Amino acid sequence: MSRLRIEPTKSNPITRDEVAAYGDAVGDHNPVHFDPAFAKAMGLADTVVHGPLTTAIIVDRLIAQFGADNILNLDVRLRGPVFPGDQLSMTPIDYGEQDRGVEVHNQRGERIATVTTILKGDADG
Repeated sequence: MSRLRIEPTKSNPITRDEVAAYGDAVGDHNPVHFDPAFAKAMGLADTVVHGPLTTAIIVDRLIAQFGADNILNLDVRLRGPVFPGDQLSMTPIDYGEQDRGVEVHNQRGERIATVTTILKGDADG
């Protein structure tokens, strides 16, 4: 089986409504995610998007590209904060024979995550 090709992709801008819905769904109402004054007092530019929500957005973009059945393994490493309004750009990176993935940047060019993947075809050979 030949290797699947990772194509560059972008998310939609992340909205405060999405952050609120996620916080409600998981019961995480930490003010760092909802209160701009609190977040700024913590040294942040704005409230931050939940890390698991950021991860889900990245994984959703990869599933949209390959289908869940073609993704054998993902290792997502968050590298920086994501703020409401951020749009995530995923650029393919080839780490070697089997390990490859994407670097994720916001619209300001800041790297906010790296992902290593194993897709069907990568492990075959």
